[in-house]
Amino acid sequence: MLTLEGCRNRQARFNARLEADQIAAALISAPRDIYYLTGLLPESPTGTVPSVLCLGPGLPVWLVSGQEGGEAAVDERVSFALSEMGTLNPDNQMRLCALVADRARVNQNLGRLGYQAESLPFQVARTFEDAASPREWEQVDEILQELQQYKDPDEICCIRRAIRATLAGYTRAQQVIRPGVREIEVMTECQAAAQRYTGAIHFFNGDFRSGELGGFARNRTIAAGEMYIIDAWSDVDGYWCDMSRTWIVGDHPSDLQAEVYAHIAGILEAVPHMARIGRSTRDLWSELDARIREHPHLAARGLIHHGGHGLGLRPHEPPDLNRDRGGVFAPGNVFTCEPGAYSDELRGGVRLENVFQVTEQGIEVLSPYPLDLHPDPQCPIP
Repeated sequence: MLTLEGCRNRQARFNARLEADQIAAALISAPRDIYYLTGLLPESPTGTVPSVLCLGPGLPVWLVSGQEGGEAAVDERVSFALSEMGTLNPDNQMRLCALVADRARVNQNLGRLGYQAESLPFQVARTFEDAASPREWEQVDEILQELQQYKDPDEICCIRRAIRATLAGYTRAQQVIRPGVREIEVMTECQAAAQRYTGAIHFFNGDFRSGELGGFARNRTIAAGEMYIIDAWSDVDGYWCDMSRTWIVGDHPSDLQAEVYAHIAGILEAVPHMARIGRSTRDLWSELDARIREHPHLAARGLIHHGGHGLGLRPHEPPDLNRDRGGVFAPGNVFTCEPGAYSDELRGGVRLENVFQVTEQGIEVLSPYPLDLHPDPQCPIP
């Protein structure tokens, strides 16, 4: 989980940006961003927990939430009951707003108030408006997005734990992949292995269709000779991992399958030399596309999807490795790269994906794991 020290440091950076933009305070309502700044993740198995965080330069930090328990890097925390005798309340937003109104009255005459345009409920905004009468409202979504592209050490620890959960799933996949097994069995075995590894209940799923580009697992048996792409997503301690591996079903890949696999694996292994501080991520997508086309079978197809994406609190974050949208690599970025190739002749295709961190010293692979077309039931978790 995130550390309270890390959260206080992130609050300081966020407040510095607010002060530079002459924003007196900000309301943070997205659960993952509240977690980023406080260490408390207002989510439950039934969904997100209504919560509002308020902070600003020189102001006390207060949090109103239905999430009870756990530590939070705040000066004041007020909670309300989400349920009565185990039954969820139908009016939890109203309960939240009643407590927000009490706190907002302390924040009179704020001037410019920051808010999250993508997530702030209208009812909460109206409550704060009536109680505090800020002069202006200013979006802060982009400020948070920019700050979150730099990952702190406690964030990297969370991402590494999500990676290891995914790798535990991949090790189990190599033990169960064989002709006649159902896709849904492969997925549930991988999910169970990931959760056994972490000792926690968390999201684990992704692309689990054999012989196809992607899609959730079906009640369908996998067949010898298919290429099985498993693009698995894990959400552990509030941070995501997104990786991909491809294995042959059965013992005998075709020459074309083996050639294309080796070609895509070589491109993925070259990513630490291709990505660098200051390079355009759109430019890297173009290089991935060009390298894929170097194989005669792929010359007319190239890369038909994004080449990867930033990763952290959310499964997709800036910077994008995309033909149509991107950014620039900077120290602290964590991103995935996923070259892929698909055709009927390949009986599906190949997609291989790792997680990388941009450091001042270069590009670090955060997800070391073998690249092998043949499943290895003895493959250890690094």
